[in-house]
Amino acid sequence: MSEAPKKPARFDLRAIRQAKLEAEPALPEPLPEPEEKLVQFGSHMLAGTKRRLKQAAAREGRKQYETLHEAVAEYLARHHPELSED
Repeated sequence: MSEAPKKPARFDLRAIRQAKLEAEPALPEPLPEPEEKLVQFGSHMLAGTKRRLKQAAAREGRKQYETLHEAVAEYLARHHPELSED
């Protein structure tokens, strides 16, 4: 009796891990312990963007919220420098 073919995984983690082993990029510094308390944040984003965010965070060994925090902080620094973190 032959086994039914397995359903392909949504994200092939083996391929991601193999690619990570082959080319080990310099990982960004982890976020420092926040002096401010983290607060829950909810929003909407396109499904494709969410999928790419999840994959990018996994490749970097980070959590999605860390990647989002960095992206928003960079955006604010670039486009609204008058809104400092003070």
